[in-house]
Amino acid sequence: MLHVPTITKNLVLVGQIVDQGMEVRFTHLGCFIEEEGRVIAQGRRDGRMFILNSIDGGTVMFAKGQKVESDIDLWHKRIGHINYQRLQDLQLKQVVFRLPKFSGRKAQICEASQLGKQHRLPFPNECNRSRNKIDLIHSDVWGPAQNVSLGGSRYFIDDYTRHMWVYLIERKSEVFDYFWDLKGFVETETGQKIKCLRSDGGKEYFSGQFSSYLQKMGI
Repeated sequence: MLHVPTITKNLVLVGQIVDQGMEVRFTHLGCFIEEEGRVIAQGRRDGRMFILNSIDGGTVMFAKGQKVESDIDLWHKRIGHINYQRLQDLQLKQVVFRLPKFSGRKAQICEASQLGKQHRLPFPNECNRSRNKIDLIHSDVWGPAQNVSLGGSRYFIDDYTRHMWVYLIERKSEVFDYFWDLKGFVETETGQKIKCLRSDGGKEYFSGQFSSYLQKMGI
């Protein structure tokens, strides 16, 4: 098994060329690929390696066998999902030696090619942030922790100042009580009102008591 991650050249398997009915000769001058007595490709020697050069009018690929498939979709996939028009040009200009005539049916859209051309748009630099303190409060519940005494952690994040409050709680049912305490504290300290509470949609935020309180406070 050959594993060369940094290789920059394509390797040619002599066995496959011979199986196609061609002959390969190696001399001190280089290597020669012949078919029916005619040299169709040759290469120069570089140390113990032979570097293949294309000749015969720019022929760079070979397609020969007892039964060469003519399905254009198949050849489209074989040659790296090349454009269908380019594939037709390879045949008309004889860039690929003995490339079969493709079937006359209309080429189908290649799903793999379409997916390969897609790209992700960059995230916008703009971000929507609140204009005043505590206009928007982010909230989430973390836990339970492995330590039973830290059954879960509660934190509130102010979207404007990025200030954080952390509350240690034993049960998620305590979320409302801690939010009620926080609301009174921050509104007194800032002189502002909480206008929006953003959470991860946990059930602890949708209890009847919590929902009724938020609605009453206009949050």
